[in-house]
Amino acid sequence: MNFDDAYRKICQDQKKYGKFIVGCCSPTGITGPTGPTGPTGPGVGATGATGATGPTGATGATGATGPTGATGATGATGVTGATGASPVLTVGTVTTGNPGTAALASITGVSPNFVLNLTIPQGPTGATGVTGPTGATGVTGPTGATGATGPTGVSGATGPTGASGVTGPTGPTGPTGVSGATGPTGVSGATGPTGASGVTGPTGVSGPTGPTGPTGASGVTGPTGPTGPTGPTGP
Repeated sequence: MNFDDAYRKICQDQKKYGKFIVGCCSPTGITGPTGPTGPTGPGVGATGATGATGPTGATGATGATGPTGATGATGATGVTGATGASPVLTVGTVTTGNPGTAALASITGVSPNFVLNLTIPQGPTGATGVTGPTGATGVTGPTGATGATGPTGVSGATGPTGASGVTGPTGPTGPTGVSGATGPTGVSGATGPTGASGVTGPTGVSGPTGPTGPTGASGVTGPTGPTGPTGPTGP
């Protein structure tokens, strides 16, 4: 008998015997003290039907990376391949490209003989470097053989007469020569008119005084000729 059934039975007995317990099937009275805990009811009821599957929850944060696994064993060494032929590289053409272009390289030929062809662009002209110090004077080399005399050049125009040089010393007086015979006096010719004075030319360089020649023998004195007429006085 559960609690509800026991409560109803008590109420029925009170009505039957005309006695009422305060607080039981009568107007509400003062609340009595809490009674002792009743016995535990029967066990869990039958499992209900499985409910509908709820929505998928949000994806959780990525877990930490697990530790690195141990290094596997080293594999066996493979079979050594056959030795290939040694390549022979020969430089072919080397061409200078225009400034600012890209350098080019190409390899032609068949293994193992290859030919390398290059195109190298011309670099810009660099700035003039600082003049280096003058080097020490080298040892004077031996005098070379005298070259053949070249042909005589065309005579240049006569230059102006130079200033008169210093008069050289007078040479020694030569011995007196034998006096030559005096020749006959010729007929005096008529005195011609005095010509106009020409422009005085520049004085040439005085040459050295030559040696005095020998005095010739005195000739026979000839007869005196007639005096010619006096010419006009010049300007």
